[in-house]
Amino acid sequence: MDILLGHRERALACTLTAMLALAGCSGDRDGGEGDGPQGVGAGARDGGGGFGNADAAADKVGSGEGDTLDCIPNADMPDEFGRPPCPVADGGITDGPGGDLEPGPDGQQPAPMDGGARDGGDADGDDPPACSADDDAGCTDEPRSRCVLGGRCRALTGESAGALDLLFMVDNSGSMREEHVLLQEQFPNLMRVLTSGDRDGDGIQDFVPAQDLHLGVVSSDMGLVGIQGIPGCEGLGDDGILNNLPDPTNASCLATYPRFLTYTAGVDTPDAVADDFACVAALGTEGCGFEQQLEAALKAVTPSTSVIRFLGDVNGAGQLGHGDQTNAGFIRNGIEGRSVVAVIMVTDEEDCSSFNTRHFTPDIYLDPTDPLTMQDLNLRCFFNPQNLYPVTRYIEGLRALRPDAEELVIFGAIAGIPPDLVDAAALAAVDFQDAVARDAFYDGILADPRMQEVPDPNRTPEQGGNLTPSCITDTGRAFPPRRFVQVARAFGNNSVVQSICQSDFTPVMDAIVDRISSTLGSSCLAESLTRDAGLVSCEVVFELAPAGTPGTSVHACADLPYLSTPTDRPPMTLAGREVCIVEQVPVTDPGSGLEAEPGRAGWYYDDFTTEANSQCGATVGPRRVAFSAGAAIPDGTSAYLDCAP
Repeated sequence: MDILLGHRERALACTLTAMLALAGCSGDRDGGEGDGPQGVGAGARDGGGGFGNADAAADKVGSGEGDTLDCIPNADMPDEFGRPPCPVADGGITDGPGGDLEPGPDGQQPAPMDGGARDGGDADGDDPPACSADDDAGCTDEPRSRCVLGGRCRALTGESAGALDLLFMVDNSGSMREEHVLLQEQFPNLMRVLTSGDRDGDGIQDFVPAQDLHLGVVSSDMGLVGIQGIPGCEGLGDDGILNNLPDPTNASCLATYPRFLTYTAGVDTPDAVADDFACVAALGTEGCGFEQQLEAALKAVTPSTSVIRFLGDVNGAGQLGHGDQTNAGFIRNGIEGRSVVAVIMVTDEEDCSSFNTRHFTPDIYLDPTDPLTMQDLNLRCFFNPQNLYPVTRYIEGLRALRPDAEELVIFGAIAGIPPDLVDAAALAAVDFQDAVARDAFYDGILADPRMQEVPDPNRTPEQGGNLTPSCITDTGRAFPPRRFVQVARAFGNNSVVQSICQSDFTPVMDAIVDRISSTLGSSCLAESLTRDAGLVSCEVVFELAPAGTPGTSVHACADLPYLSTPTDRPPMTLAGREVCIVEQVPVTDPGSGLEAEPGRAGWYYDDFTTEANSQCGATVGPRRVAFSAGAAIPDGTSAYLDCAP
């Protein structure tokens, strides 16, 4: 972590120097790897981050002090400043169903973020109280499990696989200089592989490619509203807005780009989208050194209608998400809700998304007796974890993008994980389909001694405080990304973690391709199923689009002959979707090989066709859910596979 106005005396000296000459007091660590701006206390931090919070009533804007909460959420004792724990009731603080406390509309007093009824309703927990006007049909308002057979449950994209909304959060602080060079080399190749399905460049499609791609990039710079004296961290920063500015060093780039890039198979070429992405992904390294990576990504995709609020300025600007405003259209919803959403974090720092940023106040603005003056500014996040948003904010917030199909949301992190913990051998030793084995893998990463946050004892007072790096390479150093690993663990098999401490990012991009391609072809099955009389002990369930949904024509089980109303689950979801069971077509052996019984419409377990091998063989094996002639997933329908153990 780099020093930034670390101690009161140094801060005063640097500030005076800056006022006179705007020079000196560099603070760059190890000869220029610092995060902060050159000239005034450069090298903001390598391991912390923050977000200033302003409130007109508190009259602290511009004071450099940042706003403070009157009480401490989720605490059982006063903090070091004497602020008491927040009451559960009658104090403006209540715990929502999901247990996450969020800033209220004024950006100051936390308000509940509904945890919501997942697996059958709106992840925000604010579904209509009734499923439909016809409650006598067996509709229930109670949260329920989508699957009832007790085994595997997963979303399907079927024949429409290939729609992908891919967001990269790229750390643009000073410590990322060397890594940006590697990213510029690998990002175009990643785009070519995802859009062609050709992993090894031999001209043969190895997996279902992205047929319809939305591609965006956002930086880690969220500014420090209400905090002064930190150059490069003014205001809202880049504020989670998708970047559309080109690489100024690349003469082949256009003058400007849309907020997000699009690719449509048969219309656009993989090389063109790869070149365009190289232009917009070059964010530079001049961003605020106090990174809020998770907050930036969440704000980029969260709609303004969400209950989630973000810290804003004195006028209230910045409190709403950009998902349906500035970044509108990037995340596809409605009848396009079957697109896969992938959010990939690229950073060498730990996340420090903060709801209270007083701990980022430079020493020069603090009373000499303030306990914060005893903490190096670069270590304030480490010393003040009570000011950080809980990681559940990001787990639930990203899952809410697909409330009826959370399996279609992928979270990935390329961060400071020691490479040997996530190399090919380490990954091959884990059955990621097994929840126990998968959790043990992530727990092992978190338990590794190198992943512990410990102040670096080798730092001199002149260098300033820093955390001990989790990994060091010729391309730089990185710090323990514990919060990213915790989020990835919660996403289960829909997550990927890799190390940024590598001189070659090819294995990193390969791991991302593996995870995304598996979900794009989410009719592919990682495990074999056993037939009995030609059938497997699974059901394919359709949740049809509600009546009146534009672009859809199938709204009731009676609309298709191979659908029936279930007897083992509510016939309608909380969102007003009618639930239907799809007829399973037996697979028979007529003597020339297995085949789905001719003349019947429905789904079947396919582990025998050339199509199964082409679509799924290179990823999980030639096993998939297939639909016979005359059957398919209708537009606007959510589909999932429910299997008995």
